[in-house]
Amino acid sequence: MNLAETIQDLFSRYGNLSGITIECQKELLAIGVVNQAAKAEVFLQGAQVARYQRHQESPILFLSRACDYRQGLPLRGGIPLCWPWFGQLQRNPDALQQQFSAEARATAPAHGFIRERDWQLSDIRIVDETCTVLELSCIIAADTEKYWPFSAALTYTIEVGTTLKARLNIENRDHRHFMFSAALHSYLQVEHIDSVCIKGFDGASYTDALNDWQLATQQGDLAFAGEVDRIYHMAHAPEKTLLLMEDKRSTTITPQGSASTVVWNPWVEKSKGLSQFNEGDYRQMVCIETANALEDCVSLAPGESHSLGVVLQ
Repeated sequence: MNLAETIQDLFSRYGNLSGITIECQKELLAIGVVNQAAKAEVFLQGAQVARYQRHQESPILFLSRACDYRQGLPLRGGIPLCWPWFGQLQRNPDALQQQFSAEARATAPAHGFIRERDWQLSDIRIVDETCTVLELSCIIAADTEKYWPFSAALTYTIEVGTTLKARLNIENRDHRHFMFSAALHSYLQVEHIDSVCIKGFDGASYTDALNDWQLATQQGDLAFAGEVDRIYHMAHAPEKTLLLMEDKRSTTITPQGSASTVVWNPWVEKSKGLSQFNEGDYRQMVCIETANALEDCVSLAPGESHSLGVVLQ
């Protein structure tokens, strides 16, 4: 991305819109949004929503103060996008892995590659005084990506208002069918992880990445007393709203197009090895990720599309 040319183009298209700012933060280009309901910040790298906050309230999204704002490095926080695989490629279903060469399977980075790509800002719409919509796009031609041999069109729609709505649409523009897994890797800010519980998982099965990927069943609400890394299987209620409870507030998480939810907190020891993450940051965040993971991965025939979304309130 040529930052000077991109900034000039964006100013010519959107510079006069009320509540919209366009600025560089070190090496990354960010679009700021302010309306009468809330404020937000979206980076073109990875189409990453970094901040969202309703006026006179605490931020909904966590963003580490240790972020480097460097090209090629997704920010630690906000909502990174994971596609066309979630987590380690080797942990995805065999049918999905077989789309890739042995070399790709051995060297593929975690969570795919689109969170490191520069996206195009396709449109900004001021719906009214309390609602602003951003649309970003990423077009991928067959065999132009080291790890992805298919043609696809990705569109990401972000609605900033009294709620934050994010929807990733994936269209198969190839002549071949393909499979993918994905996640909206949402980092939610909390006052202190010790006081957090998540309602909505009672009775659901989950895959525990910390226990050799074994299946277990959630009993009651989910609370935190150590590291958690789980994929909850929600096929019985794919649009079920989750509730993140704290002492002084609650946040609802409503998934769309998803039958799996990832919950992650690195706790003390894992935090020490994380990039762009301060000591103690684990106390102020929990990831509740709307996903298409493991057996919830998506298969698309040519011309088909799938949308994965979340509403945070």
